[in-house]
Amino acid sequence: MNNEMQRVQAQNIRLREQLTQRNQHLSALGQAPTDSNIKKDFYVYEEDFSSVAAAGVATGNINIQADSDFVLQKLTYFADIAAAAQTDSTRVVPLMTVQIKDTGSGRDLIETAAPVSNVFGEGRLPFILPTPKLFLARSTIAITVENFDAASTYNLRLSFIGYKIFRTAG
Repeated sequence: MNNEMQRVQAQNIRLREQLTQRNQHLSALGQAPTDSNIKKDFYVYEEDFSSVAAAGVATGNINIQADSDFVLQKLTYFADIAAAAQTDSTRVVPLMTVQIKDTGSGRDLIETAAPVSNVFGEGRLPFILPTPKLFLARSTIAITVENFDAASTYNLRLSFIGYKIFRTAG
């Protein structure tokens, strides 16, 4: 439990450093926020890919809204084949890779395309990022998926779970 607490504290320190950098940028623009004028609000950005055929590639963009920055904490996926019903024992694990890029910083979040199930968890057991990721307002999360299944066509839904950071007057 002590190691977990240290890990969470380290994550908080890294996130504060990211926010400090953002706040320094805002200070240069004459818009420096204080802790009393920051509001955090739970939020989920979603990107859906429909009918990605065998050997097919699809791209999508999540536009971070202009009203706030977004801190990503967890990733989940849901996949199906032709919207067929599923149970726990028939849950679809898509044979697809994913690549994610933060266009605000120009950085890839993954070195090379990785299987979806390596980076995203299921809804009841999300993948928790080792370090929360800050996406600046008005930036874009660019996503590319590729189906490496020999025959199946997948529907894939990706959820980016975290919170928005609102700066209020104060």
